[in-house]
Parts: sequence; C-alpha cells; structure tokens
Amino acid sequence: MAFEKLFERHSRRIYNLLVRLCGNAALAEDLTQETFLTAYQRLSDWRGVGALSTWLCGIAVKHHLAARRKTHFTQSLDTLELSADRTSDPLERYTEREAVLALDSAIAALPDSCREVFILVRLQEMRYREVADLLGIPLGTVQSRLARATALLQNSLSPLPQKGAERHAL
Repeated sequence: MAFEKLFERHSRRIYNLLVRLCGNAALAEDLTQETFLTAYQRLSDWRGVGALSTWLCGIAVKHHLAARRKTHFTQSLDTLELSADRTSDPLERYTEREAVLALDSAIAALPDSCREVFILVRLQEMRYREVADLLGIPLGTVQSRLARATALLQNSLSPLPQKGAERHAL
C-alpha cells in the first residue's frame, strides 16, 4: 500500500525524465516500470540521505544508460506535455506549441552525454554534484557538458535571418 503511494507520487516525474532521455514513449514506460521494480527490491538500500525522488531518478538514469548500451534507438519524442492553455488566442497557443516542439526537438538532437546532463540539471533540477555522482563523472565534466548543451541549444534555437532582411537594412 505504501509503495503504491510512492509510485503514484513519483511515476509521472520518472516517466517524463525517461521520455526526455530516450525520446521514446514505449521505452520510457518500460524503463519506468523497471525503475520502480528495482526501487521496490532495493528500498532497504535507500539510506535516507537526499530526497527519495533523487534516488528514484538515479535508478531511472541507470536503467536508461543500460538500455542505451544495449541498443541504439531513434530520437523521436512521442509525447509532449504542454502547459495548460493560458489564453484562448489560437495564434498564441500555436506559437507556444511551436516553441515547445522546437525546444524538445533541439534537446533530442543533443549528443547523449550533453542531453543527459541538461535534462538532469535544468529539467529535473538536480544539483551538479548529484548528477556527477549519478553518472559517475567529475563535477567539472557535468559543468562542461551543461555549458556545451546550452551553447548547442542556443545555436539551434536562434532565429534564422529572414529572407530580404539585408535589403531592408540598407
């Protein structure tokens, strides 16, 4: 009963993390189930240090890394969560949706190592040290991968010059 509540409370976050990491909704569902199965089997291993959600994210990332080592999978995001509509203006909703799609596409196109760090730090709001420990990499590597991911995203999301803009500037 208590584990059911744990699952209900954290499964959505774990699924969203995994779908962003692997870009595949079906695989994310499988890995979410594996994450909670592992958590159930190893609940006695959790020492109470740090947040339980961080421990669960760590298990999820380890399952993702294991799956990535076993197979190569395509980078397609099958699901997209949009924030609740804040306006009834269809143009504004369309623009917001396009921005979210562009961002998700840009994140999915990042190299695996940069994407993992970006998602864990920026989207899951984990501390650099937690990510370093989780991925088994030095703290400086987390920082450099995050900087590279940010630069790549800024580059890919920068607006393209409009045709004829040069003529109007003259």
